[in-house]
Amino acid sequence: HPMQNTSIAIKTSESQNQGAYLTSFGQRVGNENIVDGQVLPPEQSVDFYGALQSLELPHSMHAHPVVPDKIEPYCNNDWAELDQYLSPRNGGMAMIFRHSSHEDRHEIDIFTRRLKYYLMDGVPVQMVSSSTSDNNDERELRLTVASTHSLSDSCLELSGKRKPGMVGSAPQGNFSTSFESITKLSRQPPSSLNLDEEDKRRFFSLETDLSAGPIMMLAKNKRDAELLLAGLKLLLEREKILG
Repeated sequence: HPMQNTSIAIKTSESQNQGAYLTSFGQRVGNENIVDGQVLPPEQSVDFYGALQSLELPHSMHAHPVVPDKIEPYCNNDWAELDQYLSPRNGGMAMIFRHSSHEDRHEIDIFTRRLKYYLMDGVPVQMVSSSTSDNNDERELRLTVASTHSLSDSCLELSGKRKPGMVGSAPQGNFSTSFESITKLSRQPPSSLNLDEEDKRRFFSLETDLSAGPIMMLAKNKRDAELLLAGLKLLLEREKILG
């Protein structure tokens, strides 16, 4: 069949657009800027996009956080406490806090809030032993916030999954640390670990100033592993650098 010419008409609502974008950015945004992608989506749309993503990753009660473009370069590089002032290649993201636009900082603030809910919900992971990932029980990496003003005294726990109907009590924990004690994050498995290529993409580990070595785990998929690394980097550096 001969290809027919097609056209798409886009109808905009000036009043609805300005209502959404004025609330988010405090200034008028032209329709052409919205269509061309020159401005970020308004805050009201973040939950919608997150909800769409949560259909693919349904383990969280809250919409799956969407990693902002400014944070993407930090999804794969190791982070150590002493690297916090370094470039993306070395894991640090301090420059983002000081040299981002108002729109970028606004998007990062939204992501930070959603990330906390995501971690408080409990993120399914699989514990990894020093030799293999076979036959390990599923766990949950969970953030327990002690204060709304600071994460320093909050607890990051790796424990058995909660059973349906369990309210107000947590399973026996395998690992627990205060947030301020975390000293290293990584997505690079040690060479001695026997993992296939798929598991290597899902690998994530953390170390504390008290742990004898890395606490190793596998996320549900590569995207979750990237989210854990970049998201925890962001929370740690905001806490350690900005207070």
